[in-house]
Amino acid sequence: MLLFLLLLPALGALLLCFIPTVYSRFIRSFSLFWSLLVLNLCLCLLFCFDTANTDIQFLQNISYLWFSKASLGLDGLCLLLTILTSFLIPICILLSWSFSIEKSNIKNYCIAFLSLEFILFGVFFSLDLMLFYVFFEAVLIPMYFIVGVFGSRSRRIRASYMLFLYTLLSSILMFTAILYLYFAFGTTDLITLKTAPIDSFAEKCCWVAFFFSFAVKMPLIPFHI
Repeated sequence: MLLFLLLLPALGALLLCFIPTVYSRFIRSFSLFWSLLVLNLCLCLLFCFDTANTDIQFLQNISYLWFSKASLGLDGLCLLLTILTSFLIPICILLSWSFSIEKSNIKNYCIAFLSLEFILFGVFFSLDLMLFYVFFEAVLIPMYFIVGVFGSRSRRIRASYMLFLYTLLSSILMFTAILYLYFAFGTTDLITLKTAPIDSFAEKCCWVAFFFSFAVKMPLIPFHI
């Protein structure tokens, strides 16, 4: 279920690549329909989610790259973030009807947001730290183009560069913490690491690294937009 939901926005973005740019109205309508379809499936997850169960739900094992196995799953917080994302993407696509986006750019606009939805779902679903890190960094790709190409202010190019640099540089500590956990315990699976005997000092350092990676860019970006 989660793997299908994860790949659905990516499939929509892929289908848009084959639609000629001259059909701008159809591109808008198709993108809105596809994003609403994803939203409905996310709402189905909400109704199927057992609020009395505190464990990870909708577990699904997948294989990727050089890792033999990785897992997808949802807890309550990630479920809410998933629904919020699926709710915001149709709104962003609806904005293309009111903004003066050129016909040649409307396809890129919709592809960027569907790709962003796919990557964010990967961030929320991942139960493997390395897979999470890949998706977390991949968010920079569509965001760079969304801010740099479709931004409304004259300094949007500078803002896109600053967003890219702050996120990339701040994530170095996160990557270092993930490598430490892998070499210390031989896995990056969150469910396994949850019961691993991690030293208290090392655990605090890892938490600081992850928190810093998320928080350091937030107060800095507005000064460059």
